[in-house]
Amino acid sequence: MKKYKQDFIELLVKAQALKFGEFTLKSGRKAPYFLNVGSFYTGELITELGRAYAQAFLDSGVEAEVIFGPAYKGIPLSVVTTSLLYSEFKKEVSFCFNRKEVKDYGLKDNLVGAPLNESARVLLIDDVITAGTAIRETLVLLKENGNPQVVGVLIAMNRMEKNNEGKNALEEIEKMGVKVFSIVNLDEVIAALYGREVDGRVYIDEDMMRKIKQYRGQYEVH
Repeated sequence: MKKYKQDFIELLVKAQALKFGEFTLKSGRKAPYFLNVGSFYTGELITELGRAYAQAFLDSGVEAEVIFGPAYKGIPLSVVTTSLLYSEFKKEVSFCFNRKEVKDYGLKDNLVGAPLNESARVLLIDDVITAGTAIRETLVLLKENGNPQVVGVLIAMNRMEKNNEGKNALEEIEKMGVKVFSIVNLDEVIAALYGREVDGRVYIDEDMMRKIKQYRGQYEVH
């Protein structure tokens, strides 16, 4: 496992963005783990988060001129990632994001940031993909606003599980011609945390591992 991935996993638990216990997901499932990048709200944490996204972007080999962040969580992700790509790696990329509310004054644009057109190569950025609904909605939005080339989707963690229809959620997105990349996946999270202490705490002990295996028995992608 690359060092930035190990560092990112440890950052997730230290920031309490990745929690273990019992959580009801938007899909209605009860999961033993939950990821919320909204926990990265300090200058230090958001900088480290942006660095991990920037490294994963470079690692993917995808060439994009614009990083698009769907409202709302994608907005700070797009901004901080483009900022870190330039400050840390001297890679110049622009950002763009959408408004959820209809603007009724001035230029009534749906998008904020870099202008998009059919020649623009765009990478979508988000935290996780569960059912893929938000990504599909974003693809429709972009088609209606400049119709750029969407070259991929970058997420923080691949949960490696099925959607509510029993299909691989990431594969369903990729069937639309859009490759999905992640900073880490669940296997890497388990490898980094199972039986290991991080700041004096074991986040995945034997009991938690049993719960994760039970959950994955129902929803894991094979």
